[in-house]
Amino acid sequence: MPAIDLDQAQAVRAFGVGYFNLIRRGADGSLTLSSDHWRLEQVTADAFHFEAQAEDAPALVLPMQQVERLAWDRLPRQQQRSQIRFYLANGDLWTFSGSVDESALPARADLRH
Repeated sequence: MPAIDLDQAQAVRAFGVGYFNLIRRGADGSLTLSSDHWRLEQVTADAFHFEAQAEDAPALVLPMQQVERLAWDRLPRQQQRSQIRFYLANGDLWTFSGSVDESALPARADLRH
């Protein structure tokens, strides 16, 4: 299924209140899977703010100026999980994988199986 572009408001609603796995792919080809689970805590005029499920983990802040594109997709074998992807200006890709509130997604296609 091709990715569907999201605006900031759609992405915020799609995150809902759940926690997500975070995979960071660097422009250099590096790959990092966070051991923490993250949820979107708030969005301010200048950044996305995430908090970890673990109490001792530091907060994660992603400045808006670094985000070039937001998109949603589901991999072919996934039934319940899907991804919200942040394509960054430096070429990095942050992928939050989890149970997305699909009712918040644009109605451009039938997203359910």
